[in-house]
Amino acid sequence: MMQEELASVVLAYLPGFDSADNTQLLQALRAMVANFATKATTLAGYGILDAYTKPEVDEIAARKANNAISLGGYGILDAYTKDEINQFLAMKAAVASSLEGYGILDAYTKSQVEAFLATKQDKNTASFGTAASWIRDGSTGAIEQFGVFGMNSGPNEQTITFPVAFPTACRSVVLTNMEDAAAEGNVVRIRRWDKSSVTIINAGGNTFTDYTWIAKGN
Repeated sequence: MMQEELASVVLAYLPGFDSADNTQLLQALRAMVANFATKATTLAGYGILDAYTKPEVDEIAARKANNAISLGGYGILDAYTKDEINQFLAMKAAVASSLEGYGILDAYTKSQVEAFLATKQDKNTASFGTAASWIRDGSTGAIEQFGVFGMNSGPNEQTITFPVAFPTACRSVVLTNMEDAAAEGNVVRIRRWDKSSVTIINAGGNTFTDYTWIAKGN
C-alpha cells in the first residue's frame, strides 16, 4: 500500500518509472515543492490581484475627510456654523402680532387710528348738474336735492326721479313757479313722494311753465 502511494507521488511529477534511477521520489518531491510559492512580502509576490496595496490604500484615504466635529474640521467654508446662526437669529424679531411686539414706534395702532377717526366726520359730498343737483352732509347724513323741470299746460302728471335716492326717507319737497309772463293760471301741486322720486300734478292752466323743486331728507 505504501509503495503504491509513493508511486502515485512519483507519477504525479515524473513522466514514468526508471528502474535504474533511485532518486525518482526525490525528484518528484522537489518538483512538488517547486510549485509552492516562496515566502514573499507583497501581494504581487503571491500573485494576488484582487486587493489594494498599502500605497494604493493610502492614496485613496488621502482623498477622504478625517473624522471631525465641525465645518472647519472638514474644510467646509460655504456654510454658517451654529454660533454664527445663533448670532444672526439674535438680531431678528420674534414672531409677534402687534407693532409693539416688533418694536415699531413710528406707526399708529389700529385702536389709535379708530379713536382718531371717531373724532372726525365724513367729508361732505355733492354733485351738480344742469337739471338736478344734490349735496350730502357727511356728519349728519342730511341730503338736499334740487332741480328744474318744465310742465305742459292743462291737466297732466309728471314724476321726477331724484339724482340719488334718500337712504332713509324724503322729508319734504318744495315747488316754485318760474313765471315769465302774467299770471298763467296753472294749478300745480305735489301729489306724492318716496325715497326715489316726487310726482307733480297740474290740475289746469294754459301755458307750458318751468318749475324749480327742492327735496330734503336723509
